[in-house]
Amino acid sequence: MRSLKFAFILMLLLFPLIILPSSMLILSPNQLKSTAITIKSENGVSGYEIPQSVTYDVEINFSLTHSAGGNGDYWFKFSRLDDRQPNSSLTQYSGPYQESELQYSSITGSDPTPLIYRDRFNNTFDVFNATDLLPAETITLNQRYQVKLNEVYFNNIIPSEIGVYDTSDDIFALYCNNSELYYERDYVNISTKSYEIVNPSDNPVVKAQKIYDWVVNHLEYGEGLPAQEMGAKWAYDNQLGDCSEYSSLMVTLLRCQGIPARKVGGFVISNDPTTKPYIGQEWNFYTRSVGGSNILGHAWVEYYVPNIGWIACDPTWDEQVNYFNHIDYLRFNFNIGAWFSIPRLNDTSEFPHPCIVYITSSVFDYDYNFKVIVVDVNLEPFTLDLEIIIFIIIGVILAALVVGITIVIVRSRKKRKRFKETNYSDY
Repeated sequence: MRSLKFAFILMLLLFPLIILPSSMLILSPNQLKSTAITIKSENGVSGYEIPQSVTYDVEINFSLTHSAGGNGDYWFKFSRLDDRQPNSSLTQYSGPYQESELQYSSITGSDPTPLIYRDRFNNTFDVFNATDLLPAETITLNQRYQVKLNEVYFNNIIPSEIGVYDTSDDIFALYCNNSELYYERDYVNISTKSYEIVNPSDNPVVKAQKIYDWVVNHLEYGEGLPAQEMGAKWAYDNQLGDCSEYSSLMVTLLRCQGIPARKVGGFVISNDPTTKPYIGQEWNFYTRSVGGSNILGHAWVEYYVPNIGWIACDPTWDEQVNYFNHIDYLRFNFNIGAWFSIPRLNDTSEFPHPCIVYITSSVFDYDYNFKVIVVDVNLEPFTLDLEIIIFIIIGVILAALVVGITIVIVRSRKKRKRFKETNYSDY
């Protein structure tokens, strides 16, 4: 009996080792679709590869209904999903992170006619107003996109191919030369630290790697920080931040080294970088005047290297995945650049989406929905690494030993029982 108990306990202990590896093999058929690595060199962008991509249908629906407070007077500025690829006329030298096609756009209730506005960073916005909106009247925006998000790695950069910076270029005027709000490159502690982190002989990619690593180690992620951007100086001094501060500090340190850098803003569909979307999978994000928001806003970084292009990094997520010179297929980009003007206000802000400006006496309800459906996947086939294969083999061997020992014990007990019964029958 003790032998049987021992075998049973051993089986319980080994059961997770046996069953876990096999459960790891349960995948959606769409996750097994084969993929081809693409390497390109065009339009000043080179040295990258695209191992995976996902194509999404994106539907944006917004409505605002004026309730009270006299006639409503509202101003709206909605950023469009950027088309981020080397052959895009708007995003020069950009890696092919986001191939976006606007398929439908409709704005109703606007007075005057809506306009499309492009800022100095080549971000595109729908700008529209609603003046003298009567109670119960509504203004709406509805758009549909098809967006292909590519996972991009810049792992194939050959140092001899890195070009020479033209400091008179607009890229330097926009993304490097000046200290500005929340990018305080003239703050002596940040400037000094940038020279301690890197060596003068380092090429821009090596400098970026060292700065990225230092930011990851210097800052601690702060849960529950206010939505207000704090900036690089605050992040440096407090060693704390969320994605905005991680990005602002990395951008500022890069600029101190003469490397153009910028913040990228948008949404992510998941905070889990291991997420593998499958065809037909759907997410529904929203922000409402009543009911809060479940939108996962996020910010990351791009830095510019001549002949290589804009390279994306995400220092905030480094604890989960190495995002140096790497971006995934889980994030939608709305804005690149610095700080953006808010209509009718003498202010700038890390651009909100949606952006609504109104008279304080106005009472209204609004509803913003961002719906995402996966329509195609091009993901790497699921593979098991050597450690997992060895783990499975050991599990199978141990399981076989347990079964064998159990069989031997059971048979031995049966033999002893028959022996006893035979002996007792002789008396």
